[in-house]
Amino acid sequence: MKLIGRVVALLFGVSLLFAIGFGAWLGFQGVVALFAGLDPQVATVTGIGCLVALAAAWGIARSLRAAVRQGRVMALREEKTAAYQLFVDYWKERLQPQARTDLSGKLQLLDRLLALYGGAAVIRAHTRLRDLERDGRHSDLRTGFGEALVAIRKDLGADTPHDAAHDLERLLLPAVAA
Repeated sequence: MKLIGRVVALLFGVSLLFAIGFGAWLGFQGVVALFAGLDPQVATVTGIGCLVALAAAWGIARSLRAAVRQGRVMALREEKTAAYQLFVDYWKERLQPQARTDLSGKLQLLDRLLALYGGAAVIRAHTRLRDLERDGRHSDLRTGFGEALVAIRKDLGADTPHDAAHDLERLLLPAVAA
């Protein structure tokens, strides 16, 4: 049964290729016949004009494809930026020394957004922060938050040195009272 299906598919493919080739040949013959009936100078100018029009159409199509692709990238970047802003807001609230509010709904939203738009390094940093919080290692949370900020900046394309984690953490979180 498989052999018959393969033979039929092969025959169909070969006949389709033959039909495409025959159609191209007829089109070529039609263009040659059309240009043969023209004055040689008119045929040359017309041929050059057709080639220019085809090249312009090809260039426009490439530009449109690039513009659509760039639009998709920008939309994804906006979503990623919004997810990272929620990340910073959530962990900043969690690390504040004052009383905490219930952030479970915000955490679920953050998890979902990071799963959709987050970079691998940011997702690892977020899960590390969650693990540190779950294990009660609150002293390491601030350092992990700074490292996560570095990962976010790198994912967004900002120039960030590796040693900026402490400075970023101090920028967003007030100093802990001794």
